[in-house]
Amino acid sequence: MRQKIKRLFFYSSWLFRFSIATLFCLLISIPLRFTNKYKNLWLIEERPDEARDNGYWLYKWILENKPNEKIRYVLSKKSPDYDKMPHKELIIEPSSLKHYILYILSSYSVSTHMHGACPGKAFCIPFLPFMRRKKSVFLQHGVTKNLINIRGGLDAIIAVSEEEKKILIAANPRYEGKVFVTGFCRYDQLEDLSKKQDKKIILVMPTFRKWLRDIGRLRDADNVFKKTQYYKEWNSFLNDKRISEAIDAHDAEILFFPHKEMQKMMGDFSAKNKHIHIGKAGEYDVQSLLRNASVLITDYSSVLFDFVYMNKPVVMFQFDQVEFSSKHYRSSGKPYPFGDIFLDKESLVDEVIATIERNYSIKEQYKKDAENFYKYRDKRNCERVYKLIKGLNDK
Repeated sequence: MRQKIKRLFFYSSWLFRFSIATLFCLLISIPLRFTNKYKNLWLIEERPDEARDNGYWLYKWILENKPNEKIRYVLSKKSPDYDKMPHKELIIEPSSLKHYILYILSSYSVSTHMHGACPGKAFCIPFLPFMRRKKSVFLQHGVTKNLINIRGGLDAIIAVSEEEKKILIAANPRYEGKVFVTGFCRYDQLEDLSKKQDKKIILVMPTFRKWLRDIGRLRDADNVFKKTQYYKEWNSFLNDKRISEAIDAHDAEILFFPHKEMQKMMGDFSAKNKHIHIGKAGEYDVQSLLRNASVLITDYSSVLFDFVYMNKPVVMFQFDQVEFSSKHYRSSGKPYPFGDIFLDKESLVDEVIATIERNYSIKEQYKKDAENFYKYRDKRNCERVYKLIKGLNDK
């Protein structure tokens, strides 16, 4: 109860500050609306501290192929991705007054998260009628597999396949005609580099659990977290004797890299084998990990779609199916594609060892399924997304 009150107070005070800042910037932006400097401005963002997903690759493609476009990217100077960004003069500090003003003046709001280019995310919706009319585009940061509710106000949602499009519309009928299959921008750079690695990498990437992510705020967080099934199952796998022997025998290594929302509890995981590593957010680029790894072990994470796109094997460990579908996302009712699902650790270990012994090759059926799933593999996704966004003004 105390946590709920604290959360309510935090969001209420934050919303008040956001509203005051927005109203102030609406006023001072009025004369700027009559200048050409900000006409047809693109504002792109992923997370405030990240530039490594669909937003970054679209931004980079536009700079290289459409240099006359007026474009800005929202990213913190403290981000580990800041140094790599081209044209630093186009980078905007998140939640700065400049961010507020440019969002108000922008004609295109483009993000991997819903209304992500806005300083207040979805809280911007009540203020949109007072801003320059803009096209809001949801690039997505993962392929949608479950029935996720998408908040209103979007003009376009990007998808990778017709099947994904059907799932998005089934959960959000109001977006009929606004879901477009173009492929993800980051897929233009997605290629298998695993055969170039000296050691084979087994990448373990479980997603987060909504009902566990607030544990880190508790005083006795470590003790509480170590009693969860999530911790017990994954930590047991990392210390499994047969897995340890298999990677030693085949000169492989394991990298355990959970979803960012679960990173608060990373210190609780450990592994005795020196070839099993616990990876922390900020130390690795997810796309690099996916390109370099030979096999992916996950549970429900959409990273499996990126991995299979490169024709590499995926193994899924879903020990909490019932709880996940009731507390996290509503299932679309369709089985997870492109990989075998295991409910207990022993069966999971058997499959991982079998995958190693067949030299990390994907099963032929899953390879065929993937070929039928993805509409485009031509490395022209950025071009299609750009043309789609520009064409929204004609709709």
